[in-house]
Amino acid sequence: MKITKLASLLFVAVLTLSSCSSNENLLPEQENVNALKSYKIKRDASGAYSIDLDVDENVKTTSFKNDETNKNEFHFYESDKATSRKQSKELLIDDQKLSIGFVDNRSNKTSNISIIDDNIEMAKKNLEDTFLSEYSITSNEDGTYDLDFTVKNKTTVDFVYNEETNIYEIHLEKGKSSELNFSRNFTKLEGEVLRVVFINHNQELLARSSSFSKTNKPDIIIVD
Repeated sequence: MKITKLASLLFVAVLTLSSCSSNENLLPEQENVNALKSYKIKRDASGAYSIDLDVDENVKTTSFKNDETNKNEFHFYESDKATSRKQSKELLIDDQKLSIGFVDNRSNKTSNISIIDDNIEMAKKNLEDTFLSEYSITSNEDGTYDLDFTVKNKTTVDFVYNEETNIYEIHLEKGKSSELNFSRNFTKLEGEVLRVVFINHNQELLARSSSFSKTNKPDIIIVD
């Protein structure tokens, strides 16, 4: 009788350990991994915008323009079919504002980015008055963002963090600098807004503008 009870206890112990081991192996698979790995928003030298998406494996992407919010929305879903991880799409600015929303239905995460800038037709007219040639903003999986940009020749670039407004300012003005390409990495704290603004110190442009804020472009606002 004692031998039978001991054997039963040993069987239960082995079964429990086996169950725990199986659960531990399942945990990583049950985690909600982000469907959207990263994205890059680019503006080329002509003023045209586009976006590149890098999604996880077996993720379906749908995109549409929300007429009520005037936002370009991207939704990501789990798919049982193999899909392309790299996707690209042209973007159009309406009324000098580009709004983009990301909805990850696998991890239940949402994020938004807004950019205030000239539309393509206005950008062509202002090409001679602005110092910024092209730029891109890239999201990273660790929550940081890479900003890469190119300025026109003989442009001085100054980086300033405005503590009062919590805005990263990039000041551009005419100078003697020969450096054209710049890169910066920004850390966005969860629940807080990351804002980066290019400020053009062009006297001719200022003279034609009714507001100094019209020269503060592009104005990049990232919210989650």
